Amino acid sequence: MQRHAAEADRAVEGDRRFFARWPDRTYRIRLLSQAERRQVEIFQGKPLRPEPDQAVFTVMKQLAPGVRMRATVIGPLESIGEELTDAEAGSIYESYADIHPAIRQREAMMRAAVCQPRGASQDGGGR
Repeated sequence: MQRHAAEADRAVEGDRRFFARWPDRTYRIRLLSQAERRQVEIFQGKPLRPEPDQAVFTVMKQLAPGVRMRATVIGPLESIGEELTDAEAGSIYESYADIHPAIRQREAMMRAAVCQPRGASQDGGGR
């Protein structure tokens, strides 16, 4: 897991820059980096197996500056490079969260932590 951390951190830094550049955005969808994919596979104990016409994406929702929820999804390969509006990306994230209650539970816990006096930092990656 540690072996992939530096490369995965670069992807997370890209997310931070994305939301800094587009402060009105709440959602983002991008291809999962190879390091992030290896980390997910290690965590799950099995490889991700998209179909030949599919790709592995990360969908995220920024709850507060520097505090983001993420989920790994498999979607159509043809979506690579497609620029989605915040509403379109939000629809995908929220639909995924609706069918995975653990996402909603983690989101509620993260929101509660951010509201605490010593909550999440404003420049963290919030994974």
